[in-house]
Amino acid sequence: MPMINPSTPKTSAAIHDIAFDNLSGAAEILRRAEGVFSLLRDESSRQAPISIEDAQVSIREASVALAKAQPDMSSLVRLASAALFAARAEATGGDALEAAASAARGFVESAANSAHAAAMNAVSLIREGSNVLTHSRSSTVLETLLEARREGTQFNVIATESRPMLEGRKLANELSSYGIHITVIADAAASLFIENVDFILVGADRITPDHLVNKVGTKMIALAARERGVPIYAVCDTSKFVGVDCFEGTIRDRRDPVELWPDAPEGVAVQNRYFEPIPLVFFSGFVTECGALSASEASACASEAYVDPGLVDLLRRQIR
Repeated sequence: MPMINPSTPKTSAAIHDIAFDNLSGAAEILRRAEGVFSLLRDESSRQAPISIEDAQVSIREASVALAKAQPDMSSLVRLASAALFAARAEATGGDALEAAASAARGFVESAANSAHAAAMNAVSLIREGSNVLTHSRSSTVLETLLEARREGTQFNVIATESRPMLEGRKLANELSSYGIHITVIADAAASLFIENVDFILVGADRITPDHLVNKVGTKMIALAARERGVPIYAVCDTSKFVGVDCFEGTIRDRRDPVELWPDAPEGVAVQNRYFEPIPLVFFSGFVTECGALSASEASACASEAYVDPGLVDLLRRQIR
């Protein structure tokens, strides 16, 4: 999916780095995305006064490019929506850029507070002696596990490697440094180990009225959990909820095949995908800053999540 280059070299470089970041979680990427609008404001302020027309074009370009940088992370779409909506009400170029930067900052601060609250709500799932399985590396899952440990709870974690970038190893290193007993397994071994866990806890990159989108492999784990009657919970804040799919009908996460097979022989096609949708009904619950939601409640919450119609139109025109 081609990217639109925003107006300044620094903002373009920042968005490029976000687009090609295949290790950081959504929360980390969202914090860096907020800085794009600050860069856009600061770079423009060093030049001659910018017209409202030019400022709005720059904000639209940055918003579209950010949303397309990691299209499976709905919080980026929501952040871009907030910036675009705020800038539209201003009468001067400088005010529009400031409004966009301020709205982006406010969105990220709210999302961070909400993610923390979601993690605190999820701590109650972890009891003394619990065996928990997780897949990929969610910063909200990480915070949940660390907070449970700080409260004195002793428990065990089983983490998948999470290929191809092995972010499960990073998670294991972080947890072990806090004295949490953790076992790393191959992704394909998750079904085998599910028989020995009390529940599964994963994060989310996007929640729509029908699906949760997370690291590829999550659906197989959810299916195995259903078969064995093991609860599976997702923990995330509602900035991940979105009611409209701006990229409907596109394959949005074709990644570098070299990550799977650096020297694949001629004639062998390698497809590397990072994300997949899982029906909401596969989950036992969704822990947010609002508390625990059922599948139907999560669906209703996603349906109500606002995305600026102007941004939706811009994005859909880009992919036609």
